[in-house]
Formats: sequence, structure tokens, C-alpha cells
Amino acid sequence: MLRLNPYRIGFRTIKTAVGMALGVIVAKALGLDNFASSAILVVLCIKHTKVHSVQAIISRFVSCIMILILGSIIFQLLGQHAIVLGLIVLLFIPLAVMFNVQEGVVTSCVILLHVFNAKTIDLDLFINEVLLLIVGLGIAFLMNIIMPSLDGSLDEYKEQVERQITQVFKAFHNYCQEYNKELNLDPLFKRIESTVSSAKSLAFRDVKNHFVRNENAYYYYFDMRETQLELLQRMQKLLQQIQTNDAILEQIAELFEEVSNNVNSNDYTILRLHSLYEIRLELDELALPETHEALLTRASIIQLLNELEEYLNIKSQFGSLKMHHDVKAS
Repeated sequence: MLRLNPYRIGFRTIKTAVGMALGVIVAKALGLDNFASSAILVVLCIKHTKVHSVQAIISRFVSCIMILILGSIIFQLLGQHAIVLGLIVLLFIPLAVMFNVQEGVVTSCVILLHVFNAKTIDLDLFINEVLLLIVGLGIAFLMNIIMPSLDGSLDEYKEQVERQITQVFKAFHNYCQEYNKELNLDPLFKRIESTVSSAKSLAFRDVKNHFVRNENAYYYYFDMRETQLELLQRMQKLLQQIQTNDAILEQIAELFEEVSNNVNSNDYTILRLHSLYEIRLELDELALPETHEALLTRASIIQLLNELEEYLNIKSQFGSLKMHHDVKAS
């Protein structure tokens, strides 16, 4: 059964519709021939980001000027025939690829058809086509300058990731108190991974909406969380290896609870590290395990503390999102 997608009018759709209308109105007001073609130029140059838009505009402008010159010369030499039209396209496409402006091939073909249908190929035709390009590509650029801020969506992703990581540490806390229960957070880890991946893609897109900035504090934040996720997965495996009730487990449970309550905190990571070092000192004072299972449990706990220390150090080195943004901007 055919499944229809939800009907919605997005921001890019609105920009495309407005841009097309403006292109036709301006080109017609200037008295240009083939004024409707300016709308095609607008459609082809409306992109998701400002940087991609500028790249598309430059590529299309260069390729159109190339085809305008090439087409004018060849049509005048060989005549305006369908076979000649195909020959020009055959010669032009490899040329566009060579100059890395192949993105403008479709737009160039529109301009080429104008030359093909022209009654006379002269300077007026050349000026008309250049003005069409300026109007269409110029309006597309103006439309792409208007880009909604992505900070709100990125903040939502940030809060979602922090809620999910909080759930992980609360589960770790509960397991340390009742280690004989099942601990399987793999579905939650997959959700975190999916959230982080989507957030990084959006953050990267935000970078492409700025001409002078090639970094994004949010991207580094989600990259940091992605690294921490790997540590959380390793911590789960170590917790699953606990076979006996070690005396230090209660304090580790309390530490996990502290971390779960401060996942989004930018100021208390050092305090968590201090608590971890205190646990290590107490661990050194405990009697050695007497059974094989107790020895394996103690070894898992020691490694667990190492992984948790790395987790906290990563957050400590990153600092706050605002601080990281200020450092990158300076």
C-alpha cells in the first residue's frame, strides 16, 4: 500500500516560492527576454546552508558564462541546428567537469537553449543572458541569507542526550546496590548514539551557515558526548562482571548517583573526581579478596573506576558549552 508522507510547508519551500516570484517580477520589470528562466535559476540555487548556496551560485555563474561564449561561437559558425546543439553539450560537459563547475550543467543548458532559439546572436543577447543570471542568482543568494537559527534545536538535542545519560548513571547506581539483577542498557545506548549522530549532523550544518566561522561549539560538545558513550558502554560490561558483594560497591553507587544528578553541570566535575580518588584510597585499605569470584569483582571495580575517571576528565577538559564557544571564538 502506498504510504504518503505528511504534508507540510517548510522554510526552504517558502523561500523557493518567494524567490521564484521575485525573480520573474524583477526580470520582467527589467524588460529581459526569457524572464521566466530567472525562476529556474532561483530554484536550482536554494540550498540548505549559506556556504553551499554560494558554492552553487559561483559554479552556475561560471558554467553559464562558459556555455554562453561557447554556444554563441559554435552556433554562429555551424548554424542553430539540433545536431549542433547536441555537439555543444557533448563538448561542454567534460569542460565543466574539468573546471569543477559541473553543478551548473543544468542551468547552463537553459542558457544554451536561449541562444539556440535566439533570432540573432549578438551583444544584446549576451547582455540579456548575463542580466538574467544576475537577477536569478542574486535573488537566490538573498533568499539563502535568511536562515533560521539552529541553536534552539541543538539545545533540545543537548537536553535529550543529558537526560539519556542521566538514565544510564541511575541504572548503574541501582545495579551497584543490587548487582544480581540484569543490566542491559544496549537499547538506551543505541538511542543515545542516534541522538548524538543527528545532533552532530545539525551542528555541522550550522557551521555551513556561517561564512567566517568553520567551527561549532555544539559540534565539539556532541563529539565529547560520543566519546563518553563509548566509556559508558565499557562501564556496563565491567558492572556485568561483578559476581560478589564488595564492600566498596555502596560508595561507588553513591558516586554514580552524584554523577547522574550533575550530568549537565559544568562546575562540579572536579568534585566528582575528588570523590572518586577518595574511593580509590579506601580501596587500597581494604583486605585482599579471598576467593576467585571476589578477585574478579575487585579487578572489575578497579577498571570501572578508571573508566569513570576518564569519563569525568573528558568533561572537565571540555568545560562548559559557553566556555568552549568563547574559547573557539577568541
